Amino acid sequence: MNLQIKERLELTLEKFTVSQNAAAKEMGYSGSVLSAYRSGTYAGDISKIENAVIKWCARIEQAHARKRVPLVETDDLKKIVNAIAIAHTEKDIALIVADAGSGKSTAAKYYCDQNPRTTILIQVVSGMNKKIMVQEIAKQLSLDTSKIQFQTLVQNTADALRERNTVVILDEADYLKSDALEFVRRVVYDLGESGLVLIGLPRLKGMIQNLKNDHRQLESRIGVYLPLNGLGKKDATTLAKTVWADVSKEVIDAIYDVSKTDIRQFCKIIERCQNLMLLNKVKEPDLDLVEMASSKVIRRNFR
Repeated sequence: MNLQIKERLELTLEKFTVSQNAAAKEMGYSGSVLSAYRSGTYAGDISKIENAVIKWCARIEQAHARKRVPLVETDDLKKIVNAIAIAHTEKDIALIVADAGSGKSTAAKYYCDQNPRTTILIQVVSGMNKKIMVQEIAKQLSLDTSKIQFQTLVQNTADALRERNTVVILDEADYLKSDALEFVRRVVYDLGESGLVLIGLPRLKGMIQNLKNDHRQLESRIGVYLPLNGLGKKDATTLAKTVWADVSKEVIDAIYDVSKTDIRQFCKIIERCQNLMLLNKVKEPDLDLVEMASSKVIRRNFR
């Protein structure tokens, strides 16, 4: 056993408060194997496990050395939060649409974190029907959903909503089945007398306004409509400067030229730049570094 490697492992576990089982899993071993190594009783291939320890310690140190892009109150985040707040306060329906990577989900979670007791946030999955959707809302209201007839559950859910100052946010609502999209309006807004927020891609507006889908009841009740264009140059600059206070305009522009209005991709390139800076022991990002960080990022087509 290499005592220096063992000491590095112990220091890394303690410094970054990582559990033995979590560390072992990330190394590809069981907790009992790592425990045996730490106690000096491991009978397996020592060099192999020590190689895994070295690589794991390096990954953990690298991950904690870089400064992550923090949550910044961008213009779009403020607009989304304001739209949700209006629907919440006025018990109205809000429709928020924007392209992928615009920060919609982050803003919804931010509002939920700020108002945990009065917000129900549902991450819609493809094909979610009205029954599954009502069950999810009921669960977040701490209602019993087992062996309950659907109509009874609907009424119980509406009653619980009506008794509370609650807003229901459906993120990626464009993945709802057509019947669920109309039904959530009925349960939450009409019967539950609560605020409802539908968040999704621009196609969500088209789904609602398509006469074949017969969502005229829903469309007529939407009191807040917020279309967003994604990350702007001003907010991009603010984001970059939270990580690199003295970053040049040329570097910001170079990252933005790749990500365009996609805030998710903009942040991803920044974090990849930081990884490269650590590997190459560079203190400030430059254009060559941005090019390296962007080389494996798909360049999206924006309409």
